Amino acid sequence: MEVHPPHKPIHSIREFMVHLLAITIGLLIALGLEATVERLHYRSLVREARENMAQEIRENQKNLRLELKALPGEKRELEGVLRMAADLQHSRPAQQHGNFNWIVTRLGESAWNTTASSGALAHMPYTEAREYAQLYGLQQMFNANMDRYVDSRAEMYAFLIRTELRDKPSAAEFEAGEHIIAKELVMTDFLREIGNELDAAYIKFLAVGR
Repeated sequence: MEVHPPHKPIHSIREFMVHLLAITIGLLIALGLEATVERLHYRSLVREARENMAQEIRENQKNLRLELKALPGEKRELEGVLRMAADLQHSRPAQQHGNFNWIVTRLGESAWNTTASSGALAHMPYTEAREYAQLYGLQQMFNANMDRYVDSRAEMYAFLIRTELRDKPSAAEFEAGEHIIAKELVMTDFLREIGNELDAAYIKFLAVGR
């Protein structure tokens, strides 16, 4: 904003005060307009952030429920693999595993990251921002454990390939392999517990009409 000097000389205090008053009013109007534009901008930013996160949360809930539905079957397959490993270790007839039916679910958080980086989160009411942070924090916990579940699965595959070779694994290798499979079994229960808690949080969150 520019402040222009008077167009003619000021000859009295009255003229000076009138000019000063005009400048002050102009500054106040300009600042008010700037604040209004900024407020409208952040209001629009917050509204868009809410819409994007609500859409992302609905999609995450859909994917989470698919994972929760698949976990019991994955657990049964892992239990079968663990029995097979025990049979092979003790030279008992073992039923070979077939093709595994796994799904990998990672819950999206791009809308949340955009909300935080754009500054929209700072312009939300504190309680609302805290709810979003708690919900996405639980999602991040689920994703972190899903990553561990997948990493352990790769170790399990390596062990299973080892059992198919002519030179069978040693007792120590069998013990380590069975430990990996048992860890996978525990992870199915852990993912189910976190997933059920997260699904309940989704239901509560979306029930308020966001």
